[in-house]
Amino acid sequence: MNERERIEKLIQTLNLSARQFAEQIRIQPGTISNIMAGRNKPSLDVMQRILDKYPTLNPEWLIAGRGEMWRSVPGEDPQLFDTLPPDAKIARLTAVQQKEEPQLPAAPPKKISKIVVYYSDNTFEEFSNLR
Repeated sequence: MNERERIEKLIQTLNLSARQFAEQIRIQPGTISNIMAGRNKPSLDVMQRILDKYPTLNPEWLIAGRGEMWRSVPGEDPQLFDTLPPDAKIARLTAVQQKEEPQLPAAPPKKISKIVVYYSDNTFEEFSNLR
């Protein structure tokens, strides 16, 4: 698999169009189009932008085709979802967060029982038994 094919596989894995991918890594859509068509090879700048946007992407896989597509970030302990692409992690976390919480009984409505008004001359008025 060459660099173009790996970038194409990455775009498919992320479920993006070439234009969306270009926007995410902040390059011109024409640049990705030329890479996908085989007219140009990806530059070092393009590869760096991809790795900057997707820090869990394995640089050895992207550049040389060695290893797995996704890896954990160096210096961090591996996490449960490190082998998933970043967007899949978000979707997975969102799905977990949407679990229905048990409904607690509603608290009885609160009523005001007393109001105290303090004045600048250090006096105050107290109002109670409000209905």
